[in-house]
Amino acid sequence: LTRAVFKDGKLTNKKTLYKASPNSNKGQHFGSRIAFDNEGYLYFSVGDRGNRDDNPQDIMKDCGKIYRLYDDGRIPDDNPFFNVAGAKKAIYSYGHRNPQGMEMNPFTNEIWTHEHGPRGGDEINIIKAGKNYGWPKASYGINYSGSKFTNKKTIEGMENPLHHWTPSIAPSGMAFVNNDRYPELQGKLLVGSLKFQYVSVCELNNGKVVKEEKILENLGRVRSIEQGRDGYIYVGIENLGIVRLNPKK
Repeated sequence: LTRAVFKDGKLTNKKTLYKASPNSNKGQHFGSRIAFDNEGYLYFSVGDRGNRDDNPQDIMKDCGKIYRLYDDGRIPDDNPFFNVAGAKKAIYSYGHRNPQGMEMNPFTNEIWTHEHGPRGGDEINIIKAGKNYGWPKASYGINYSGSKFTNKKTIEGMENPLHHWTPSIAPSGMAFVNNDRYPELQGKLLVGSLKFQYVSVCELNNGKVVKEEKILENLGRVRSIEQGRDGYIYVGIENLGIVRLNPKK
């Protein structure tokens, strides 16, 4: 995680705030989403880097985690594992596979994420301090070969997903809609699909996804979704660029 100052079209004063270790030559499960909360804390995700059996469940190892810092790189001393000997002090939650969506819910101020499962079991989670989100001990998914790696979908003491997709949609990017430009979307959650190339409009009720609708279908693999300061929704799509969702007239 790097911080820099954008000035005159250039990045200056670059500083590395956090470097997960050790280095890996595997090419999957980077995670790499960033979000701020209303208290000035910075959250970011690092996937398990393809090492599911070692990284996600071990708080003495990086990867498969959500981290929390101050925006200057300092680690808050009330992080859940700050005083645990040998633990990575920046860890906020663990047991994650590959979180490619992260956003603060503007209605509840909670940090929400979604992450890729294997074959099935993509999840939406609400991130809580020190909690274990189960990967790979519990999952709604199976191996890509069709074999099982666990017989458990839930485990007592571990957090269950708020929602899961089986079969997988390969979620990437997410945004809550909380402005008047899109009355029909107000209060809903937008989630991009890499696999099926659409944006899912998730209707929420009491913290649950109760209905989904597809928009922006077949334009390309959706990577990112943001609500701009102008209130418009912007969507990053592979091999196309950034598109703006125009409100219905």
